[in-house]
Amino acid sequence: MGEQDVEFVKMEGFHRLSSLWKIDYRVVTVEPFLTQAVTEETKELVDTILGRSLPKGKDLPDAVPLVIGDRAVVTGNAVKGIFRHIISSQLTEAGVSVCSQRVKYGEKGSPPSGRAPECAPDKPCFVCTWFGTASRQGALYFSMLRSVEGVERILVSDPIPLIALRDDYRAIEAKARAFMLLAPVKEGVEFRGWIKGENLSEEIIGAIKEIQDMSEKGFVHFGGFKTRGFGTIRMQILKVERYRTVPFGLERTYEGDELQGFLKDCQGKYHGLLSRGKKQ
Repeated sequence: MGEQDVEFVKMEGFHRLSSLWKIDYRVVTVEPFLTQAVTEETKELVDTILGRSLPKGKDLPDAVPLVIGDRAVVTGNAVKGIFRHIISSQLTEAGVSVCSQRVKYGEKGSPPSGRAPECAPDKPCFVCTWFGTASRQGALYFSMLRSVEGVERILVSDPIPLIALRDDYRAIEAKARAFMLLAPVKEGVEFRGWIKGENLSEEIIGAIKEIQDMSEKGFVHFGGFKTRGFGTIRMQILKVERYRTVPFGLERTYEGDELQGFLKDCQGKYHGLLSRGKKQ
C-alpha cells in the first residue's frame, strides 16, 4: 500500500447534510501581535490612541493591527491558512497523502517532496475534504477572531522599533533606510471566534485539538513578523456543539470535563490516522 491508500473517514458530501458543528474557542496573545492593517486611517487611529511623539522622519507607525469597529481582528482566512498549513505538514510527515495545489508548482512543475499532485475534485485528500480548494468548497468555516476588549485598551504603550539589517549597507545607514515602528497588540490579550463545520468527522476535530496542544507549547503564531518575536498565541477550545439537521436543533453540547473527554477521543482518532500513514 502507498500513501494514497491511507484511509480516513469521508464526509457525507454536500448533497446530504447530516450534522452541523460549532467550535467556540479563544486565543490569548503570548507575545506582541500584529495583523498588519494597511490603511492610513487605521495608522492614524493607533497613533492617536498611543499619543506618543514619533522619532524624526516618522509621521505614523509603520505597522498596526487590523481594526474593525473598535476591535482588533484576525481574519478567518488568515486563521484557516495557519490551521491548514499545520495539519497538512503534520500529515505529510506522517506519510498520509496530502496534495499540493497546481497553482503552487505550475503546469510543468511537480509537487514538493512528500506531497501528491492536485486532487481530482471527486477524490479529495483529507485536507482538501475539510478545507476545500479553489474550485471545491470546504466543510469548515472560520469566523474572524475579535479582541474581547476595545483597541484602545490592548495596544502596547510605546511603538516597538525594528531595524532590518542588510549586507549591502552599514547598520548606521540602515537606521535611516530600514527603521520601522510597530504598534502591536500587547501580550495577554484575548480574542474570541468560532469554527463551524458540516458533517465533521472526529478525525478533523481531533486535528483541531492537536493545534491547541501545539499552541500550549508556543508553536502556533498568528500575524506578521513571526520570525522576529511576534505573534505567538495560546488557543483554547471552549465549547463544541453538534446540531441535528432534520429537524434542525441542538443535539449535544460538550463543555467542561465532557468536552475534554470528547476532544481526547477525537484526538485519538486523528492520531490513528497519523499512525496508519507511518505504517505505509
